Amino acid sequence: MHRPSRLACLGLVLLAFVARAGEPPDRLFVNALVWTGDESAPGAEAFAVRGDRFVAVGTNSEVRRLAGPKSVVTDLGGRRVVPGFNDAHWHLPSRRSARLDAAGSVAVVQQRLVEYARALPAGSWVVGRGWMPPDFPDNTADKRYLDAVFPDRPVVIRDRDGHQALANSWALALAGITRQTPDPADGIIVRDARGEPTGLLKEGAASLVTELLPPLTAEDTYALLLAELESAASLGLTSLQDATDVGLTENERAAVTRAVAEGKMIVRYRAPLPLEKDVPAEQLVRYSALRDSTQGGLLSYGFAKAIIDGTVDAKTAYMLEPYVGGGTGLPMWSQEDLDRTVAAFDRAGIQVEIHAIGDGAIRMALDAYARAAQVNGPRDRRHRVEHVEVPALADLPRFRALGVIASTQPIGATPDVTTLLNYAPLLGPERSARAYDPRQFDDAGAVQAFGSDYPVYTMDPLAGIYACVTRQTRDGQPPGGWYPQNRISVAASLRHYTRDAAYASFDESRKGTITPGKYADFVVLSRDVLAIPPRELLDTRVLLTVMGGRETYRAAGFGR
Repeated sequence: MHRPSRLACLGLVLLAFVARAGEPPDRLFVNALVWTGDESAPGAEAFAVRGDRFVAVGTNSEVRRLAGPKSVVTDLGGRRVVPGFNDAHWHLPSRRSARLDAAGSVAVVQQRLVEYARALPAGSWVVGRGWMPPDFPDNTADKRYLDAVFPDRPVVIRDRDGHQALANSWALALAGITRQTPDPADGIIVRDARGEPTGLLKEGAASLVTELLPPLTAEDTYALLLAELESAASLGLTSLQDATDVGLTENERAAVTRAVAEGKMIVRYRAPLPLEKDVPAEQLVRYSALRDSTQGGLLSYGFAKAIIDGTVDAKTAYMLEPYVGGGTGLPMWSQEDLDRTVAAFDRAGIQVEIHAIGDGAIRMALDAYARAAQVNGPRDRRHRVEHVEVPALADLPRFRALGVIASTQPIGATPDVTTLLNYAPLLGPERSARAYDPRQFDDAGAVQAFGSDYPVYTMDPLAGIYACVTRQTRDGQPPGGWYPQNRISVAASLRHYTRDAAYASFDESRKGTITPGKYADFVVLSRDVLAIPPRELLDTRVLLTVMGGRETYRAAGFGR
């Protein structure tokens, strides 16, 4: 007896779905290679959209039969389609600045800053971001390199990770930082052998200078937001989860609200709340109400964020054992404060995400989540650990046991100069072998959501997937990859960037897969990423991005 194919069975079900729904679809997309992300029906040839939802997914013939007189049919020419990418850890940049990424030397850092400053008013602040320790002799940043080119105007430049800043002498003087200035509780003023500040300011110490920067106007912030949303859409992103620990500024809140009102919010935006100690009960009630009133909207709230350690490159990530050369990092919370605060937010039903990079900080976060579950009872929490770069092996099973999301950034596995000359040497080989390892979370059965940590790294999901599946630089180095045993597949990476990222924000019933009833968020790619050699991922372009049935990006030359 002939048995219908799995795809045909799916089509019959989805035809029934559409029939119940009534109106014909607005648009039909046919002749595609659809990776749905839905394990019950992983592949399809076509799908239909009405309004902001998928209404059918199936074979070409089945979906074509749904067309009404006004339905628009788009032939995708056999191209690969995936659900819209969801960046689970993203930041709205606070301001425009000189880009110092991959500078490679002091001379290049200086050159980029000088070129950037030419367009600025005389005497105004010069700001930059993206430097890393190997850009400086002996991996040591010092104010004298900035003083050499800017002796008479203030300069402050953030490192790539944003956890340390280098200020010149002029900026230090404006901030009143001298050898007598004490370290703040959450930071370090680095000093030379004579006790003089070197200009390097780690963690909270950087704010002693950066708080002097002139604030952006509301219009500046709005223009910045719109530019970032356009960039995100061009890379196939349909959802962003902003992981800024202090929450949005007044200007930022106004900007995202305005973007929604004016129809310019072209990416679903999940905004953060600050995880703060001893928040009054009435404030937690307001946070819960804000979460409930925005669920499923283009702008939503629902989680609170805290940072409890720094980064490996700055030697401020909190480690259980010392770094090579000494020191265990900088824990920014006590376990008692963290336990009490997490339990309070958890009691209010608010999701918590904690920046924890070192194995010591990761354990602190997991312990706080375990304590909250103990005192508040069982429920579906989905608390998260952000970055979770160097977990202790003994703690990996706790993610699944506690229902904690591992929110990771796959592009961090890129073995660039900083990774090989600063990051890995500080950790030593044993810890380096389990750093930025997505496989260990998959093997432990944890839910893993991928993000970029933009603007630390590019927000391009395809660049993140490339790094994750090759563990090589763009030019294919090192041969075979950096700890290649930690690679995962393209399919697993897609899942973490779509379905799992939606689950991490309690949105799995609304988005994350190409499934009838969910938001019509999808991306058309120029190449079949599931079939091409990994090297070609970097040559793959986004041709079309659709968010809620609305085109948010179309590549030049891609026909309608």
